[in-house]
Amino acid sequence: MRSAAVVAVFALVLMYGAAVFAHEESEESSSEMKMEEMMKNMDMKMQHETMRMIAEHWAEAREALKEKEWKEAEEAVEEITEAAEGMKGFKPHRNADRFEYFMNKHGLFIKRLKDLGRAIESKDAAAAGRLAEAVQRSCNQCHAMFR
Repeated sequence: MRSAAVVAVFALVLMYGAAVFAHEESEESSSEMKMEEMMKNMDMKMQHETMRMIAEHWAEAREALKEKEWKEAEEAVEEITEAAEGMKGFKPHRNADRFEYFMNKHGLFIKRLKDLGRAIESKDAAAAGRLAEAVQRSCNQCHAMFR
């Protein structure tokens, strides 16, 4: 009888220990999941902030180009180009499995921005207008696929 009680107590201790361990494991993975979710949300907020900045500067660039305010247009395009470098770390909302294609679109966007910057620098209104439309197409195509 005494050995049965010892076995029962031992079994209860093991079961209690397993339950505590499972609870701690559950809390740990739950907090890891919460941290992961929080990081994902921060990434999305950062992406949205970057895109908000790009959109704001793009509106400034378009207006400056329209008014042939070359210095303002150049500054706005420089700001966009700098902000767009941060897009390399983006995680697309849709079609995330096509990240390589996303990076190709990103590269084309950067190239078009730099070409636009050179046209603005040379004050070539016709080329700047064409290139501004090409930059806008890059934005629209990328958004259609990934946003």
